[in-house]
Amino acid sequence: MSKINWKSQSIVLTGACGGLGTQLAEQISAKGARLLLLGRSKPELAALAERLHQDYLVLDLRAPNATVQLHDFIEQQSLSITGLINNAATTHEGLLEEATTEDIQRVIDTNLTVPVALIQRLLPQLRANHGWVMNIGSVFGAIGFPGQALYCASKFGLRGVSEVLQRELLSDDVRVLYCAPRAIQTQLNNGVISRLNQQLKASADAPEWVAQQIVHQIEQQQPLKTLGWSEKLFVRLNGLLPELVSSSMKKPRTLLHQLIKEKSL
Repeated sequence: MSKINWKSQSIVLTGACGGLGTQLAEQISAKGARLLLLGRSKPELAALAERLHQDYLVLDLRAPNATVQLHDFIEQQSLSITGLINNAATTHEGLLEEATTEDIQRVIDTNLTVPVALIQRLLPQLRANHGWVMNIGSVFGAIGFPGQALYCASKFGLRGVSEVLQRELLSDDVRVLYCAPRAIQTQLNNGVISRLNQQLKASADAPEWVAQQIVHQIEQQQPLKTLGWSEKLFVRLNGLLPELVSSSMKKPRTLLHQLIKEKSL
């Protein structure tokens, strides 16, 4: 049985036009919740909002005044926000030494700095409404994986912030949830790492299924969820015996360097 009444929910969803974001928007809309869809592409965002009969705001979340713009829009529309889903994400594939300063800033800002800033800005209203936050992380937020230094750094940070807030906020305060999917079949996973996963025969889930798991986690107000039974085991093993997991990374590391070399030819 659901622990929340979807029809009384008013939720901010970032990254609404991505593969996972669109699925979340559709499934949550179907349950009767009100959504404020955030994204950078006005044509895609407006079309999605019109189809789902939801509100939207075109916003570059990395802009210095992004949280102020969001706050002002919420006040202008007289929205009473009960939930925040930090879904927007980006990545940099390849060796850390090849990343530019912009790559570093883009990944860390989008995946970590922005979610933290949004939580801080919306916390007073979420607290007043006994609301919740869903931070969408990754299994790479608990396991360092070759070729994903920046993504891992940002998701490790997001997992840490979620854990801190779960322990910092009072029991009747805002509830903070964290979901760690494994690879998802979206444009975000469509490069070197995708080919690496194919050669390693790693699983990749459909966005629709991942969204279902996240929606169910929100319904149950479950603090932490890792998707994929082998990934759950690997995360636990990495926490207990990281040196053992490190030894298993020799094949991914070798394949990664091979794929990067092939790409540069």
